Amino acid sequence: MIPNTDLFHKAVRLSAWAHYGQITKFGDPYITHPVAASYEIFAASAAGEKFDVNLAAICAILHDVVEKSDVTLSSIKKDFGKAVAEGVGAMTKNEALPKEQQLKESLVRILEQPPEIAMAKMADRISSMLPAPIDWKPQKIETIISNAQMILDMLSQTSPYLSKRLKEKISLYRAIREKRS
Repeated sequence: MIPNTDLFHKAVRLSAWAHYGQITKFGDPYITHPVAASYEIFAASAAGEKFDVNLAAICAILHDVVEKSDVTLSSIKKDFGKAVAEGVGAMTKNEALPKEQQLKESLVRILEQPPEIAMAKMADRISSMLPAPIDWKPQKIETIISNAQMILDMLSQTSPYLSKRLKEKISLYRAIREKRS
């Protein structure tokens, strides 16, 4: 499937606006994270996996806009359709829950969506696992490993390519943890 480049560009513009001035935990402009997540989606497609590239890539680009800005799910629905809004909604953490329950509850909601949403979540995690800065403590690295493993355990059936990529990232983080312990 050839991606809808106009729709993708529209999503990148919204995400860039929503994340304007925000920085990742690695010190990069925040927009680099969702763009990298969408690239993982395109790579899965290039690897031969068959899925709705538009749905997965647009959700990957927009996955944090509701959590990190004043963009609403209703505006996403208006501009990108019901499926994208529901996917982004499933990927948005329920901040009314205790922090330790938020990820698992979101993953349960993601599993109720088309598989492209699970792919977007795996791509999100892959793109957020750049090499850990030297000042990160082993406990922070362990939390990232644990959360990534939960995502892999719950969502791996949706994409062999992304599952392999996430396993590689987890292995790298385990090696970093071992060196720093």
